[in-house]
Amino acid sequence: MSLPYIQPSPSLCRYVAGYVVSTYDNGFSNAITSMYPIGAAILCFSLDNAVVCTEVGKTSIIKHTRFNFIHQFTHPRFYQVIASPKKVLHVIFQPYGAYKLLGIPQDGSFDEHGTSLSDMLGPTIHPLLKQIEDAGDNIYRVIEMVDDWLEHQLTKNEKMDVARISHACSLITANQGSISIEQLAQKVCLSKRVLEYKFKEQVGVSPKLYSRIIRFNSLLADIKSHKFKDWQELVLQYNYFDQAHFIKDFKRFSGSSPAHYPPIRSIIA
Repeated sequence: MSLPYIQPSPSLCRYVAGYVVSTYDNGFSNAITSMYPIGAAILCFSLDNAVVCTEVGKTSIIKHTRFNFIHQFTHPRFYQVIASPKKVLHVIFQPYGAYKLLGIPQDGSFDEHGTSLSDMLGPTIHPLLKQIEDAGDNIYRVIEMVDDWLEHQLTKNEKMDVARISHACSLITANQGSISIEQLAQKVCLSKRVLEYKFKEQVGVSPKLYSRIIRFNSLLADIKSHKFKDWQELVLQYNYFDQAHFIKDFKRFSGSSPAHYPPIRSIIA
């Protein structure tokens, strides 16, 4: 289970959506879990053990370190868990937040299953990771440490400008992913080419693909809460060309049709 989002310090709210503490009964082993695109990157701090798993349908063993960065991903992932931590702190960034706070372009090369923070950030991150190890299962102390570190990162990277891409992301969310790239470029006062370049650098995907991910998450929330009369209502509400395009897009991000959405537990849950 997860606690509700814990808010970061006020200065970080523009860049961090929240902290989520996930607890896994019995270490969450011997279970299938999933990850769907959410439109944001994530930091994972495991408070005891590391994750060991395989992708469903594959045999290669995936061994994570305890502290990882999951970049903006675009396809669903399903894992068979072999061993796992009992408690994990997830830092959910705003879509451009990882670029701002970590100081790393988001269109670079990352491990598809999670990049070690030590490999990505080098020795500068080691003191924080040692403090987290020493704090053990004191989750609120760990949150305080991570929050302080991110505030330091914000000061360090204060000259990195994300204002226009932040505005673009807000417009996409406000329109549930249904805004043209031409309209978006006009509203943020950038050429289409520059918008697409900056968006990929700061968010990790193109504005068009990000819009599709936001639309998927919005309609997925409606499906989970049964806030619709029939599928055609969702087709019209989310501006799909027809029901076939709606189903194809849903499968792209969830791995299943909307009528057969599986009750598989999400990692951040």
